Amino acid sequence: MRTLLIGLPLLALAAVIESAVLPDLRVLGGGSVNVVLLFTLGWTLAGDWNGGLLWGLLGGLCLDLLSGGPLGASALALVLVAFIASLAEGQLWRSHILLPLAATLLGSVLYHLTLLVILAIFGFTFDWGQALGGVLLPATLLNIVLIVPIYEILRRLRTWVYPVAVNK
Repeated sequence: MRTLLIGLPLLALAAVIESAVLPDLRVLGGGSVNVVLLFTLGWTLAGDWNGGLLWGLLGGLCLDLLSGGPLGASALALVLVAFIASLAEGQLWRSHILLPLAATLLGSVLYHLTLLVILAIFGFTFDWGQALGGVLLPATLLNIVLIVPIYEILRRLRTWVYPVAVNK
């Protein structure tokens, strides 16, 4: 329940920022930060792998409601990324700083490819070269740069929300 109370307002705000503000701040010709993806990945990697799935679903639905794409596309992509990241149950990702960076690289690529496939299935037409080189690549680079501070903030937030019990 706490995951929902913390996550829903954060994800709704992140989805609004990602949909309304960040499209005007494109880097390297077309990519922008995927804030909801970073929040979902950060929460999952911080150790709340079940909550990460919920964050992926809620954040994805928030994005879908603000986009022109099919409802559920972002949610499916984010849940898939959170599920893959949750397979190690947080143990692997906390062992070295480079592992969250690697998880973000893989998560960003998986997220974008899943979205592109879903859009293609639903009949949306786009230039695959531009989508991969002009959107996926710059967005992935930005996501990798920003995951470290977001991960650290979410790790501390998770510790505050779920304090470790002290045995006497």
